[in-house]
Amino acid sequence: MSRFVQIDPKTATGDAAEAFEAATSQFGGVINLFKVTGNAPNVLKGILALNNEVASSAELDTRLIEQVAMLTSALNRCDYCVNVHMKVGQGAGLTRDDLLLAMEAKATNAKAQALLTFADEVVRNRGLASETAIENARAAGFSDKALLETIGVIGIYTTLQYIRHVADPDHDFPAVSEFNADKFGADRLGKPIAA
Repeated sequence: MSRFVQIDPKTATGDAAEAFEAATSQFGGVINLFKVTGNAPNVLKGILALNNEVASSAELDTRLIEQVAMLTSALNRCDYCVNVHMKVGQGAGLTRDDLLLAMEAKATNAKAQALLTFADEVVRNRGLASETAIENARAAGFSDKALLETIGVIGIYTTLQYIRHVADPDHDFPAVSEFNADKFGADRLGKPIAA
């Protein structure tokens, strides 16, 4: 049971209605996480504006964005977002196995692997990525713009995941049975930055 009121988009007015329109435009609907965030429509609008800007000019394709989002969700121990990104990621052309690997910062190709290694360090170490991770991502073909966009994706989903943890909205996607927060959470698998 959600700790915060889940605002019904059908009865929302004012800024909340505008935020829900933006969510529908970007995501095709208003998930329960957005319904609780609608209690602060300025926050939801800000998240959606950042998401729209990152997605509109991203050097990252949708599959890479979803792999980073899945990894971020797992590291932040967010079962709700793992469930969401399993569905959205498969809609973007990733397989279930691709997304399960992403939860462990793994990928089946070298380019995606370099980006996930970078993202893993950014999330685990609160932005303190090693020179090795940065240079490996660059060597794999990612520009500084793409690395900053990756940080933007991490920021969007970390904010939503913190809201999820506080508000605890009702789940509206099937559970990913393989996800275990104690196994995948950053606080359980933390590793130091390489010197």
